[in-house]
Amino acid sequence: MGTKRISANTFAVQTKPKRATCFISLQSGVFTLDNAKYWYLNYIYNFMYKCPDRNRFHFVLADTDSIYIAIAGVPAKDCHQQFESIVTDKQFYDQHVYNYLPDPNKDIYDYKKILGFGIENEGYELTSLGPKCYSMIVNKWNKEKQQYEFKPKITSKGISKTQDISYNDYVNVINKDIVKKGSNGTLKMYNNVMSSIQVEKYALTGFNNKSIVLRNQCCCPYFKGLTAKDYIIKDQ
Repeated sequence: MGTKRISANTFAVQTKPKRATCFISLQSGVFTLDNAKYWYLNYIYNFMYKCPDRNRFHFVLADTDSIYIAIAGVPAKDCHQQFESIVTDKQFYDQHVYNYLPDPNKDIYDYKKILGFGIENEGYELTSLGPKCYSMIVNKWNKEKQQYEFKPKITSKGISKTQDISYNDYVNVINKDIVKKGSNGTLKMYNNVMSSIQVEKYALTGFNNKSIVLRNQCCCPYFKGLTAKDYIIKDQ
């Protein structure tokens, strides 16, 4: 996949394996995807549909372990106001909000709590044309001024390095089925030599490669060459 020279006689080489071995059962994959979907619905129906104004937020898209929500907050405030401006039942919100969202008065263990939501990015604009074709425009944090500056950059989940994503990339993904690739930086140690490696990943695609939704709404793992018709549904 790539080679990088790190010294006179040392090269960092990254190869793409032709085969992959997986010892996880199909049942484990089905449970993981279905369980994630269950907790999504629990959060939506038992929290989002009970206290915020349903006319002022929109579920843009969701993945196995992430969710994107567009919020019509107060225009005079910045993009970090979260749900505080659209809450209709303040008592219910205050009672249950930190069962899901991180409590700013607690430590990292609360931020990483099981079945909780950790906020990764907040921005003023989110573009989503498909399950794997979305980007958010976020603002950069100025360490010296200790504030956010309106210098937007486009970011896509799973891609750590800033990508050059443009309008034409979205058009090509939708109309021409072209995959927009990106890269992630990682560190690897070999023979006591630390190397920086760039790993190629997909930034924009027009398909979901993680799950197949059957007619009974069950989520099943995606396998190359299989479609929803290849799964057998046992009716109750």
